[in-house]
Amino acid sequence: MSNTAKMPQDKTINRILYRVAIATSTAFNAIIGRPKIYFESEKAEFKNLPKRLIIICNHTYWLDPANLSILFRKSLVNSVAAKEVFESGRGPLMRGLRCIPLDRSTMDLACIKECVARLKDDQRVVIFPEGQLNLTDEILDFKAGAALIAMQAQSAVVPVYTSGVYKPFGGLKLIVGNPISYDELFPESLGATAMVNATNLMQKRMQFLKDSLTEKLTDKDKEIIRKSRQKFAEKRRKIEESRNTKGEEK
Repeated sequence: MSNTAKMPQDKTINRILYRVAIATSTAFNAIIGRPKIYFESEKAEFKNLPKRLIIICNHTYWLDPANLSILFRKSLVNSVAAKEVFESGRGPLMRGLRCIPLDRSTMDLACIKECVARLKDDQRVVIFPEGQLNLTDEILDFKAGAALIAMQAQSAVVPVYTSGVYKPFGGLKLIVGNPISYDELFPESLGATAMVNATNLMQKRMQFLKDSLTEKLTDKDKEIIRKSRQKFAEKRRKIEESRNTKGEEK
């Protein structure tokens, strides 16, 4: 079963509005956000990355897609987001911010096709391969979607690991890994086994970045991260309780 919903055309006006939003957000991020960014090596620096690129990242907060769009702004950045986020009248806003809806209950062929099309247009696509928000200290098993899209688009992948603490003046800390080339992801024949191997390679590289960033954090940083995730988890719990209550009242 697949999602056959037609994706909206990428209109010029949407690109212009997106560029304005990114420019405004970039200025705010530089003055107020000021995230601390580490690079695995010079190969990972933003100026050395190709335009056609899949960005994979751990997902710890709602602002992750926006932050990655700001940091990787050399070309148009598109983020894959759960289709539920497009509901309640938020669809036009989400699409204006270049988000691509994903039906997580099935193999969403429409989403995959749209990601591949934008990559082949030398754009960038953000994917959270864990498939959900993760507030634990462990990386969840990766889904195969990122590998499938990379294979079809013949795209490189760059892993990013973030602490997920969105506080003013340097609260957020992240590390950008060296790009994984298409040939490194798929060194031999393509197929199911190659997809598994590529997914495992991406997860291995993400774990390496996590360990590298953890070594750079102070005990104070780690405590701030723990409390931040705990607070966000409580916020999410209350939201879910509210939704369940409203559902029972209907």
